[in-house]
Amino acid sequence: MSSAPQPRQPPTQDDQPQALSPQATPTPTPRHMFPTSPSPALVAAEDALLATVGVPVERREVMVAGVRLHYLVCGAPRVAPRVAHEAASVADEPPLLLLHGRGCSGALFAPILAQLAAQREVIALDLPGWGLSDKPPFTGHSGRDALAVWVAGVIGFLDAVGLRQVDLLGHSLGGFTALGVALDHPHRVRRLMLVDSGGLGRDAPSDVRLYFWLKPERLHRWFGRRFLRYVLKQDAPSRPISSGPFFDMMYALTTQSAVIPSGARAFDHWVNLFGVHIDLLNRLGELQTPTLLLWGERDRVTRYHDALIAARHLPRGRLVAFSGCGHMPFVERPDDFARVLLVWLDGGGAPSRV
Repeated sequence: MSSAPQPRQPPTQDDQPQALSPQATPTPTPRHMFPTSPSPALVAAEDALLATVGVPVERREVMVAGVRLHYLVCGAPRVAPRVAHEAASVADEPPLLLLHGRGCSGALFAPILAQLAAQREVIALDLPGWGLSDKPPFTGHSGRDALAVWVAGVIGFLDAVGLRQVDLLGHSLGGFTALGVALDHPHRVRRLMLVDSGGLGRDAPSDVRLYFWLKPERLHRWFGRRFLRYVLKQDAPSRPISSGPFFDMMYALTTQSAVIPSGARAFDHWVNLFGVHIDLLNRLGELQTPTLLLWGERDRVTRYHDALIAARHLPRGRLVAFSGCGHMPFVERPDDFARVLLVWLDGGGAPSRV
């Protein structure tokens, strides 16, 4: 796969989106000019994982406000189906943009990329401070500052690649970010999907908070692959992952020391040993975007109880519980997850439990 093919062309002048990030540029910078580059081991681990997807996946990069953002693209733009009363001209449906969780990357959506790409154009972004994107030092002072960095990264990315609107899915930290985008920039999000999302409550188990406070990026370097197997068994109890390309990618991601002063420091201002310091639950009533909550009923990181409360606050929300799953239902039950998601995106209903 090419390491940096050209991104989609920016829209015409008539369609030009509002410039929310004046420093963003739609032209990728050559790799040798990037402020930093991911390690060869991390690049190799991503290549190996993407080789398992079964459909072509392009790796791309773009500069946004001086920060290199890495992202993946697969599938093809889809023309929306036309019903009888609609005009003959039908606009393309927006791409599906995926945002990963803490310490992860877009490549970890690999278990569902082929299923989604069969019907949609899919983009998986590595947020600033994480994955294969740049990791500038975090200089903020609060959880709101951390959220602002991640939201600005998404909006800057959309502007840089010329996307006015997307269907937006976020997992865990990515869900917190996606919710922030939908609340503050509602015109950029057609439909919102929150997967075991953060930002919907302040009840995090003490052992989870301790794990994050001690830094996974240190713990996994100290204790090695056996410790990662233990962690993944807690996150995905119905389908423990102990080897293979997905496991290798997780290990490469969770041993990146460059994350600690960047994404991990930002995360610490949101969630640390002393609690969860910001949530967006009291703003859910503002959200008029159709929203689907997809949740593992055995999740110990972001509890199903939070999803039940959030669903009652959402004016246009729907909750789907994945029986037996933990924090990563798209890894544990990828086919069921993709099927539910695609039906809902096409305007169909969603079951309360799968």
